[in-house]
Amino acid sequence: MKFLNSVQPIHVVLALLLVIAGITAFVLLSEPPAGATGVPHETIAGLSVGGDAGLTLEALGSAPFYFQIAVILLSGVLLYMGVAAHRRDHRLRLFFLLGIGFAIFSWVALFLTYELWVTSGKTTVFMGFPTPTNWMFWGIWGSFAAFDLFYVIFFRRYFLPPEDEQAFNDLMDEIKAEGGDA
Repeated sequence: MKFLNSVQPIHVVLALLLVIAGITAFVLLSEPPAGATGVPHETIAGLSVGGDAGLTLEALGSAPFYFQIAVILLSGVLLYMGVAAHRRDHRLRLFFLLGIGFAIFSWVALFLTYELWVTSGKTTVFMGFPTPTNWMFWGIWGSFAAFDLFYVIFFRRYFLPPEDEQAFNDLMDEIKAEGGDA
């Protein structure tokens, strides 16, 4: 537990960037999957259509899955670092854990439903869209929209409380009184 208390958010950012760089290097050094740039259309010369999505996933393995998890975690940590360290309380940590947890849950659901479609050719439709599309729109996008709402609703608590605004105004008045350019 002592180790966890000594880990700073910036250390987590560094670790996640290294993971992202490692996955990126793996993908760049991998052989391109067959049909990655498309395959010739059967009847229209010069037109290419998408290749086999299953072969793309097969060639890269789980790299895209873990890459996106690392990106979600990185986004959450960077947003968390946007709050001054002395204002990071248990409520904030709980909100970020739940928000990031929901984003990861949505990503796992999206990936698994897409993988199911790629392997079986079957998907369900919800609200007029395939299930993976709904997970992308309502889950991934929606989970980070919650962080936007958090910023708006809790702006005065975590980002610019009245006492900080007053201290800033006092400083500006002092600079103006000394003849400074404010």
